[in-house]
Amino acid sequence: MQAAIILTGCALLVARPALLQLGPPLLMITALFAALLVASLELRPRMARAKLRRTTGLRVVVLVTLVGVAVFGFGRAIGGGAAPVTVSARLLALNSLAAVAEEAFFRRLVYAALVPAGAAAAIGGTAVLFALVHLTTYGAWVLPIDLTAGLVFGWQRWSTNSWSVPAITHVAANVLVVL
Repeated sequence: MQAAIILTGCALLVARPALLQLGPPLLMITALFAALLVASLELRPRMARAKLRRTTGLRVVVLVTLVGVAVFGFGRAIGGGAAPVTVSARLLALNSLAAVAEEAFFRRLVYAALVPAGAAAAIGGTAVLFALVHLTTYGAWVLPIDLTAGLVFGWQRWSTNSWSVPAITHVAANVLVVL
């Protein structure tokens, strides 16, 4: 169940440009996904979490990245897919730096401050703040997408006990958006 939710979340991150163009009906689907993700979070005992981290780690990152790239490629193949703007190395670098900076702030600093209140508070709190920060850039109607992305990044932070995994996913999502 969680694997399906993770893959769906990654697909939604990749599909974000299309979701932004299609409007409110798909945003409701995104909001439903966010609710499912929150409902699926299990507060496992420490030993189970430690075992999960040992057995997944890099495999999860590689799998999620490969699935995301495959979904993105499939979307481009069936949707035509000329990039709306000219992609430059500078644009890619700026998007990547922004993603790493955001994850360092939200999933490293803010998450660490909220985790004493519990995993759900840390994941949910950072997701809400992440979505609110993006509100001024994208507007209120993309709030469910940014909230979902924040929940996915928060779950990755919690499940791997590292902020670098959500940073890698965030960079990949930003790069795919500008390609």
